[in-house]
Amino acid sequence: MTWWMTLAVIFGVLFLIGCIPVGVDAAYSTEGYYVKLKIWLLRVTLLPRTAKQKQKPEKSVPKKAEKTAQTTEKKKTSSIVPGSLDGMLSLVRLACDVLGDLRRKLRVEKLTMHVRFGGDAAKAAINYGRAWAAIGALMPMLDRLFVIREREICPELCYEQKSMTLDARLVMSITIGRALSLALRAGVKFLKFMANNKKGGAENEPSSV
Repeated sequence: MTWWMTLAVIFGVLFLIGCIPVGVDAAYSTEGYYVKLKIWLLRVTLLPRTAKQKQKPEKSVPKKAEKTAQTTEKKKTSSIVPGSLDGMLSLVRLACDVLGDLRRKLRVEKLTMHVRFGGDAAKAAINYGRAWAAIGALMPMLDRLFVIREREICPELCYEQKSMTLDARLVMSITIGRALSLALRAGVKFLKFMANNKKGGAENEPSSV
């Protein structure tokens, strides 16, 4: 096998790996909830955690070590998160830019939400109308951002219930290749943002006399 055939096989394997879909399958109801990591046909339960997955009780840490850890954590936080208002707004704009890259790339395979309003009849009717108004404003936005294959969102009036109940499920996926591409873009944009932030901070520092 020549070198170019080996290279072609490697690129072919990487291409096939990049086409594997990954995502999340999450559901919530009155009976319970779950969050599962979806890797092609494999499902890995993240929540609720089993008894083996529960964390062990934390060991007691001396006060001096605890204070040192807190000061170190504060230094790390202050060095990453910009403290000025302009820096915070720039970070928000960066987050919106990254979310904009997800447009039409994240596939929503299933979106169901059944909200049942009960209790006081007048309040239930008002909340029912508000729910439909919110759905009418939200769905066009979701359609612009995501590809939704199956959806079923419907508020319901159930006067026999004493309170509101919610049954919801969300299944969404994205290919590994697209996820890595978006993560790379987000990382590059964040590094540029941090470099500009440090450069701006250095320019604003008073010069020593």
